[in-house]
Amino acid sequence: MSESETITVREWDPEVFHRRVHELEAEGYAACLDSYQVLAEMNPETGEIIHLRSVDMYKAGANGG
Repeated sequence: MSESETITVREWDPEVFHRRVHELEAEGYAACLDSYQVLAEMNPETGEIIHLRSVDMYKAGANGG
């Protein structure tokens, strides 16, 4: 891996997103709260609005971050 162990979590389903973040935290990762985003998208066929959640997570204790 590179010097900095950073992972970006992106999920449409909020439950899956939060579960994945918690799993990574249990593995020693920390969320970079400044990177948290919720982006709205519209399905052109149905008009349904869905939200993509994303956050960068870095290995706690890694240099930098």
